[in-house]
Amino acid sequence: MSFTTDPSGDFRPNYAEYQVIVAEDEPMAAKLAQGALKVMGFRRIFHARDGLNALKLLKELDGDVQLVVSDWNMPELNGLEFLKAVRRNFPKMKFIMLTGNANKDFVIAARTAGVDAYIAKPFTPDQLKAKVEAIFRL
Repeated sequence: MSFTTDPSGDFRPNYAEYQVIVAEDEPMAAKLAQGALKVMGFRRIFHARDGLNALKLLKELDGDVQLVVSDWNMPELNGLEFLKAVRRNFPKMKFIMLTGNANKDFVIAARTAGVDAYIAKPFTPDQLKAKVEAIFRL
């Protein structure tokens, strides 16, 4: 894994080397997330329409995934269940949850399950960029 220097002098990961799974059943939200990630420099972005397929994809990639961006409300296996499965096998993998319902119960459940960050829908590319940059600075 290599790092580059941004204009502020900070080191940041070379996102082109990272693999990302976007688990999102809403086509427009999936396109928005994928587009924002591409602009940031991610090149290996995989899409799954639900948590079950995202989990299968994660296994196909042998866990070599540096970031997951997942919707909360999906068919088959919801985002919270997917997050818990990821944390059991890959506790350090970065995970951002998207939700249309960012109430207190959601925040508590997501934090308890080990989410790195969450974003309320609708979201902007800049919001996703800020969260991604923040979790990779940790």
